[in-house]
Amino acid sequence: MSISLSQQSYGKASVCLSYIDRANDSHNFTQLVADIALEGDFDRAYSDGDNSMVVPTDTMKNTVYAIARLKGVESIEKYGLHLANHFYDVFDQVTKSTVKISEQLWQRIDLDGAAHGHAFTGGGSEQNTCQVNATAEGVELTSGIKGLQVLKTTASGFEGFHVDQFTTLKETGDRIFATTITADWTCPDHNHDWSTTRGTIRNLLLDVFCHQYSPSVQKTLHDMAGSVLTACPEVNEISMDMPNQHHLLADLEKLGLENQNDIFVPSPQPFGVISATIRRDA
Repeated sequence: MSISLSQQSYGKASVCLSYIDRANDSHNFTQLVADIALEGDFDRAYSDGDNSMVVPTDTMKNTVYAIARLKGVESIEKYGLHLANHFYDVFDQVTKSTVKISEQLWQRIDLDGAAHGHAFTGGGSEQNTCQVNATAEGVELTSGIKGLQVLKTTASGFEGFHVDQFTTLKETGDRIFATTITADWTCPDHNHDWSTTRGTIRNLLLDVFCHQYSPSVQKTLHDMAGSVLTACPEVNEISMDMPNQHHLLADLEKLGLENQNDIFVPSPQPFGVISATIRRDA
C-alpha cells in the first residue's frame, strides 16, 4: 500500500500577550491570544523526520512578543498584519501564514466622571477578533466580534413555520430572544481604521436588535447584516452566527397556577444554530 501526504500545517495556539502602551500619561492596555499556523515546504518533517525546514513553534511564540515590542499593538488588525507578514516574508519555506487573534476587552474605570489613567474593569464574554492570511497571492484581513451576548424580553416571535407529525412547538408572537453574536467582515483596505469600524458595526447590530420586531433569528440576522453593508461602504461582506438560546415557558398548570408569559426556564442545550454570509452586490 502506498500513501501520500495531501495537506499539512502546524503552528502555535493560545499564545497570550498583555501589552501596555505607555506613550501618554493615560495608558492603553491590550490583552490578546494569538494562534499561528504555517503551511509550506514541511512535507519531509512528516515523511522522513527531517526537521531542517521546520520553524519551531517556540520561535513562533517568541515572535508574538518580539513583534509587539518592535511594532507595538495599535490595533489587533495592524498587529496581526505585522505578525503574519513576518512569518511569510522571513521564511522562504512558508507558502501561507495564518494568524488568528482574539482580544479580551478591558474598560477604563470611570470615577466621578473622570476616566482613570491606568485602571480597568473586565470579565465579560465579548471579544474583538481578526484573522490574517498571507500568501503569494496577497494578504487577506478579516475583523470581527465574538461573544456579544444580547437578550430582549419581547418584540420577538416565531410563527407560520412548517409543521409535520413530529412538531410540538407552539407558535408565539411574544417570546424572549437571546443569542450570542459572532460576526466577521472582510477588510479590503489594510490601512483603514478597523477599530473605529468595529465600534460602528457593533452599534448597528445592537440598534437593529433593540428596535426591530424579530419574526425569526434568520430575519434579524439578515437585517443586521444589511444595516452594516448600508452604513459601512468599507465592508463588502459580513458573516454572522447567532445561536437561538432558548428560554422556554415553565409549565405551571401542574402547580395550579397560570403562566402569564413571565416565568421561563433557560434551556442552554440543545439550541438552534443560525448563520449566514451576506455580501454587497457588485
